[in-house]
Amino acid sequence: MKIVITGGHHISALALANELKNHKHEVFWLGCRYPRWPEKTEGIEYKQVNQLNIPFFDIKAGKFYKNFFRWWRIPIGFLQSLRVLAKIHPDLIVSFGGYIAVPVVICGWFFKIPSLLHEQTRVAGMANKFLAGFCKAIFLSFPESERFFPSGKVLFVGLPLRKELLLQKEKINFNNHLRTIIFLGGGQGSHAINNELEKMLIKLITKFNIIHQTGNILNDADYRKFLEVRKNLSGEFQKRYLVKDFFSNNELAKAIKTADFAVCRSGAHTTYELGVLGKPAIFIPLAFSFANEQLINAQFFVKFKAGEIVEQKNIGNLPEIIDKMNGNLLFYQKNAQKMSVLFPVNATKAIIEYIENYDKKKAVQPSKGLF
Repeated sequence: MKIVITGGHHISALALANELKNHKHEVFWLGCRYPRWPEKTEGIEYKQVNQLNIPFFDIKAGKFYKNFFRWWRIPIGFLQSLRVLAKIHPDLIVSFGGYIAVPVVICGWFFKIPSLLHEQTRVAGMANKFLAGFCKAIFLSFPESERFFPSGKVLFVGLPLRKELLLQKEKINFNNHLRTIIFLGGGQGSHAINNELEKMLIKLITKFNIIHQTGNILNDADYRKFLEVRKNLSGEFQKRYLVKDFFSNNELAKAIKTADFAVCRSGAHTTYELGVLGKPAIFIPLAFSFANEQLINAQFFVKFKAGEIVEQKNIGNLPEIIDKMNGNLLFYQKNAQKMSVLFPVNATKAIIEYIENYDKKKAVQPSKGLF
């Protein structure tokens, strides 16, 4: 089959796309090459899709920003989607939400190309709720989001995961007996988390190994700054501090496996992957995430006593919360391991089975879950 992948949550989309290729399907990607428009910095999505040798078509889709001068991208996105779909003639579209998917799915509907949708979050985004009527089936990461969609289309499968996350057995060898903290800021990084870590790094590395993904925000300015910070550390402290702008799938899997706990944002993929691996975390939810999505993700960990929350406005309290988690780490780790069974790991397999058995004449039957 010719299958188009599109949408805003590219990590889970890539996991599915890679496996579709392994199943001998022809995969195409419609996405945004420069996510911080008008800044001309290529996004992680574009780079990773190219690494998999998947044809990438840049769609300059828009949404209703407060600044109406950016609305001009909305019709451009539709025109580009029409042109690309007419060129590819795909058999199926799989959407992973976000404004980038809207013109692709609607134009697919115009061409009578069936679409499937995956919802990554507990609180469905506006784009996915809008697109539900144009899709044949809706796959859910969490049963809580079923209430946002027509029940006859819903299938609970979980979140497609990077296979490296499940297969990686190795850990980073820091050659000491210190505990390890991983600092993550989401796919693009977090300037706020980076700034706070800079303030307390010297104190932390007297007691911990630190793994730090800076992201490529501000044209890699944060990454370059922390490389310089590391360079100025003493030799022993340098060995305890691993910093990268972005980890490959294998590197990230090894890093998370190594970490005793995380300090991070609480986006859908970060929380799900930590949940699968049973890792406790201190979450700093993005203050302006849609419908408090990140706060809700973090509260799930807190409910099971597997995490703590530090609000962005109180980020200065982070050292105190790190001490709290470290002092009760076995308690948090035990609870996180118990919680891990609530995160299905076979979503990719389930979605591919659905695709390969797809019959457009057969209605989708309601399901409370596949696992």
